[in-house]
Amino acid sequence: MDIVCFNGEYLGAGQGSVPISDQGVLYGIGIFETIRVSGGSPLVLERHLSRLFASAGELGLKVPFGAGEIEEMLCLTAKKNGMEQGGLRLTLTGGGMGGPSMFIQGRPLTYREDQYHNGLSAAFSSIRRNEGSPLVRHKTLNYFENIMARGEAVGAGWDEALFLNNSGSLAEGAVSNIFLVAGGKVKTPHPRCGLLPGITRRRVLEECSCMGISVEEKSIHPGELSSAEESFITNALMGVMPLTRIGNGPVGSGMPGEITLALMTRINR
Repeated sequence: MDIVCFNGEYLGAGQGSVPISDQGVLYGIGIFETIRVSGGSPLVLERHLSRLFASAGELGLKVPFGAGEIEEMLCLTAKKNGMEQGGLRLTLTGGGMGGPSMFIQGRPLTYREDQYHNGLSAAFSSIRRNEGSPLVRHKTLNYFENIMARGEAVGAGWDEALFLNNSGSLAEGAVSNIFLVAGGKVKTPHPRCGLLPGITRRRVLEECSCMGISVEEKSIHPGELSSAEESFITNALMGVMPLTRIGNGPVGSGMPGEITLALMTRINR
């Protein structure tokens, strides 16, 4: 991934520079999108750009390019890097005297086939998600809590960290949204529980509707995971990933469940 797009220019990795006066550097002000590339093309791009512009509007950030220009930059960044499969990260900073910066970087996919076959493990983070924060539903550069939680989990031997909110209800993963299946019904935390409503999360809700599977967005007690028939997590790069262990115990049979596998077939393309 040797080529990056920095403010519309294509440079070698590490050549672009953000001014030290930029609010993204000084205060972590900014937003980003992570977009899956398959067959050389960015997927569900309209939804990613819609969320980018919506978040920028709500947070008072200026987007220096139009949606069409950004789409062209994303596609060209993938092409210049010879990317058939992978991910693109689009970052928008808060800006400073010279205005905001926007840059696009490529990255390989790191999720392995055996993980989709066997599922991932997760544990509850000691860090609580603040469901009352105005930032929680946006993909902001204030990502330190997520990094700390993920590092805590991986250091203890788990693949993902799960946040509870200040009320003790399930919120989301450090890099994912979470779902469980109980009584043949798919359940996921409601956005008011303190989570980023992910692009793939929305696709899961839509696919369940098409498949005639009942879905409930609700407040979920963490104990419900231990009694669930199956569970899975989602994000733009992993798609649908089985979650087969919580803490020291299995979820359901300890292997990917029927509904999880069906959603993987429809979404992980």
